[in-house]
Amino acid sequence: LVFRIEHPAGGYKKIFETCEELNEPIPAVVVGVIPEWLSGSLLRLGPGLFEVGAEPFYHLFDGQALMHKFDLKNGHVTYYRKFVKTDAYVRAMTEKRVVITEFGTAAYPDPCKNIFSRFFTYFKGIEVTDNCLVNVYPVGEDFYACTETNYITKVDPDTLETLKRVDLCDYLSVNGVTAHPHIESDGTVYNIGNCFGKNMSLAYNIVKIPPTPKDKSDPIAKSKVLVQLPSSERFKPSYVHSFGMTENYFVFVETPVKINLLKFLTAWSIWGTNYMDCFESNETMGTWFHLATKDPPDSYPSEPIFVQTPDSVEEDDGKQRDSII
Repeated sequence: LVFRIEHPAGGYKKIFETCEELNEPIPAVVVGVIPEWLSGSLLRLGPGLFEVGAEPFYHLFDGQALMHKFDLKNGHVTYYRKFVKTDAYVRAMTEKRVVITEFGTAAYPDPCKNIFSRFFTYFKGIEVTDNCLVNVYPVGEDFYACTETNYITKVDPDTLETLKRVDLCDYLSVNGVTAHPHIESDGTVYNIGNCFGKNMSLAYNIVKIPPTPKDKSDPIAKSKVLVQLPSSERFKPSYVHSFGMTENYFVFVETPVKINLLKFLTAWSIWGTNYMDCFESNETMGTWFHLATKDPPDSYPSEPIFVQTPDSVEEDDGKQRDSII
């Protein structure tokens, strides 16, 4: 663990400690007994770099992605870790500054550009982070690290090397997807993300990535949208962390926690703010429960609530049950 600067988190700085990569796996200290029959690898992701140059990342969700690997064999465990070489990480390390805006940290302007160059850069398109620090999941025979944007990063599960970045916008009509997809036993991946639907209104697309085809081609290239759900507000999508799924149904809880799209498009480019500044609550709209099958989806209104991970869903005699605690 290395401290390079005094982090503004103050009393919480313990969780903002920067880690160094390991050159090779090291033996882990085991407390208790691990059965000898238990073998395999466990992959996890999280933030590992909390400052670049003299600039800190201000939010826990902003630390650059560090992949952890635990190998279990014959009652022993080894541990290994490497940074995911995302575009956000490589450019930050090269330029020694925060280059791409994260959830709670605004990017610093390029000191080599004058004010007019920066102004025109803002209208060339928003640079969305690919800092995939949240989750890792299989797609076909490959593994992808992810966050909640449109970028996922292919990694080698054995060496933890970064292989390539994939922009899901090249294959699907989504602005971004969650980091918590549902995966069926055959390898089919389901996810949800917001998009522009009919009449340029925002909507939510439930998407499907099939298992590995017989010809071993890339399953992402065969991705498709299954269902489109309408948004309750035209230009303010709800924050989506996850959704529910049973054998025959998808359940999406659209809460009053909103992303102000106008702020999102202009905030940090003009005012130097971040993703977190684009969140707002509209408790007057209530909460909508969207239920989707292969038939047209249904929606059900309720009181205003916030649901982070609505996974407690089940079917009983063909009837859908959704438990919110």
